[in-house]
Amino acid sequence: MSPKKMAAVAAVAAMLLAGTACSAAKQNPGQAANAAGPARNGGTLVVAQAFDPDPSSFLKTAIGNIATEYAVFETLTLIDPQTAEPKGVLATSWDLAPDGKSMTVKLRDDVTFHSGRKLTAADVIFTLDKVKDPAVGAANQKIAAQITSAQAKGDDQVELTFAKPLPNIFDLFETMPILNKDSYADYAAGKKVDGTGRFEWKSWTPGGKIELAKYAKYRDAGNTHLDAIEINVIKDPTALGSAVRSGRAQYALGLPPVDARSLGAQQGFALVKSGGAAIDLGLNVTKPPFDNKSVRQAVQYAIDRGRIVQQVEGGNGEASSVPWRTSTIGYDATVAGHYKYDQAKAKQLLAEAGVAPGTAFDVAMGDQPESQAIFQIVKNNLAAVGLNAKPVVLAIPDYEQKLATRSFATTAVLMQASNGASPATAMVSRPELSASNNVTKFKSAEYSTLAQAVMTASSKADKEKALHDFDAYFVDQAFAVPLVTRPSNSVRSTSLNNIQPTQMGFLNLSQAWLSD
Repeated sequence: MSPKKMAAVAAVAAMLLAGTACSAAKQNPGQAANAAGPARNGGTLVVAQAFDPDPSSFLKTAIGNIATEYAVFETLTLIDPQTAEPKGVLATSWDLAPDGKSMTVKLRDDVTFHSGRKLTAADVIFTLDKVKDPAVGAANQKIAAQITSAQAKGDDQVELTFAKPLPNIFDLFETMPILNKDSYADYAAGKKVDGTGRFEWKSWTPGGKIELAKYAKYRDAGNTHLDAIEINVIKDPTALGSAVRSGRAQYALGLPPVDARSLGAQQGFALVKSGGAAIDLGLNVTKPPFDNKSVRQAVQYAIDRGRIVQQVEGGNGEASSVPWRTSTIGYDATVAGHYKYDQAKAKQLLAEAGVAPGTAFDVAMGDQPESQAIFQIVKNNLAAVGLNAKPVVLAIPDYEQKLATRSFATTAVLMQASNGASPATAMVSRPELSASNNVTKFKSAEYSTLAQAVMTASSKADKEKALHDFDAYFVDQAFAVPLVTRPSNSVRSTSLNNIQPTQMGFLNLSQAWLSD
């Protein structure tokens, strides 16, 4: 890539990522990437996680795939959490046109799928077409939809044309594992999941176990240290913690945040922080009582966000009325604190709106401890002002499918969204922020205009103004109720080394290793 074009790419990346905190760079002392001494080869890493995987949804960045996605698959690029710049994985270079409306991506010529077939540009185009299909529910479908043309130039080059400059193109690349076009139809059954990563998918027992094995023909197999990765699904939080405490597992994903912080502080263990999450309550504005803005605002005042931060997150988070990290360009602490805990105000608004005491509604949520603990506080808070929130708990794959397709039958949805993307990407990737097909059914011309301004702002001043204007409208309309933002926490044994969190909050275990 020429220096001039490299600078253009770096500028795009900087524009995309300037507002995103590099949480991986803020790890605690026990979270160093490597123990003293050289990497040790061999052994099986045992992971315990609370979530069922979903091999049909690798393009959705499903939480159940957090430990497998970057071990089995690879993306064109990954954003370096330390520098906020894209680094090539399957791509060796990416040349951006001066007008920002086209890009030439060159691929490595030494990559094979685990089935033995060589990766080609046709696989990249196939994957992109899948991401663009709304029915797939891919995380960054709206970004991909702005790619008007993808053409193969031989086997190792793809020419992309954009409808407009895409400053968030590297967010798309990061969440787009490249699929085998010839075997993709077999992925959903979990028997043949064919990627290009350091580990092969060997077997999957739904609700039980995933087994991965080192791919001996990987182009750089000498730097794959583990022989195998075994992932056990343990939904009970007590049993999940016991698995890593006893040494049966070296890594635990999905522990309740308070438990994770407690265990991570003990000798022999360390807390791993990655990406981040924003937890929101989405209110369906087409269904009573939330078709009334005053009722939605009453819910905002009724919820004790500080209690959620302390009791559920162990103090490791921020109570907020906006869905952004505090480091985001344009973040305004005054707006973020707009809805203070005020049950008297909530009762007043509900009475003025004529809402009958005991009015009931259903809230959908995923089957995981954190969501249910948060819901219990929300339920109690709302009951105190006369609203009856009733839980509808869904298996994680079912919940994520409904979230991706916006097909909930409930009046409200408790969501946990990745908070690793810039606001520009969040406007198209987060279901409670999207201006079109919003999970809350909210839509307005003004909201669309404000969201578009956030997506296209380039200078720091423009970003600050766009987000300020957006937040003012978002807070007033109150169709989504931000509760907390927090980093994602997991716990490792100190015998596990070189976990590499991604910018978007996933975990790359492909070059991890075990010490004695």
